[in-house]
Amino acid sequence: MRQAEPWRFPRQSHELLDRIAASLRPDHPALEEWFSNYCRQHRQRLVADLHIVGRHVEPGARILEYGAIPLLMTGALKALDYEVSAVDLEPERFATAIAKLGLDVRRCDVETEPVPFDAESFDVVLFNELFEHLRINPVFTLGEVHRVLRRGGRLLLSTPNLRSFRGIRNLVLHNQGHAASAGIYRQYEKLETLGHMGHVREYTTREVTEFLGRVGFRIDTLIYRGGHGRGLVGLAERLVPSMRPFFTLVATRGG
Repeated sequence: MRQAEPWRFPRQSHELLDRIAASLRPDHPALEEWFSNYCRQHRQRLVADLHIVGRHVEPGARILEYGAIPLLMTGALKALDYEVSAVDLEPERFATAIAKLGLDVRRCDVETEPVPFDAESFDVVLFNELFEHLRINPVFTLGEVHRVLRRGGRLLLSTPNLRSFRGIRNLVLHNQGHAASAGIYRQYEKLETLGHMGHVREYTTREVTEFLGRVGFRIDTLIYRGGHGRGLVGLAERLVPSMRPFFTLVATRGG
């Protein structure tokens, strides 16, 4: 498995995401604050996601995005001329924006329902910042990812890195097992306030790599990402990339 370093992101990617964000609004006023915070907090991560797609996905490829709402990545991929479809637990939260942008977003509870696409329908599946939210049966969910990918198709999966400096610091100093999101009650409360689960738990690169191997994927590239905050932790993240708070796995579907 090859390890890849993050790269600098050109200004155009930030501008594209900002343009997409400006064109979107949730249909439910109660989600306005969440949407605004999401756009601000995830902007840099989404730019990184776009560049990983650019490096590992052929132009015009058929892409299935899991967990599309709030549509920032979905809209950006379409603007970049990828053939993108998506699934989400409650796409009606952004029904007006979906219609405005002409997006193909279908309702599906990916933890309990097969995704509504034929086998080997896609070249690429994006499964970004979703694995840590699964609380029922990840074997079924990732099995469906394997089913809808063509043979040799690629899975791009990103998730928090539990074995990061931040994860170790939170475990040792704060007695909490997380790298990115804390508070068990707060994570489950999101089922009522947002309609979807927060983080069930976060994982190490070994855990996710071994899991995907059992499902039928070959790991090609591991990308450590995020971090670079202030103080000693930020310095350590610069010096030791494997201890950064997030990672992406690029994997190929086997037979």
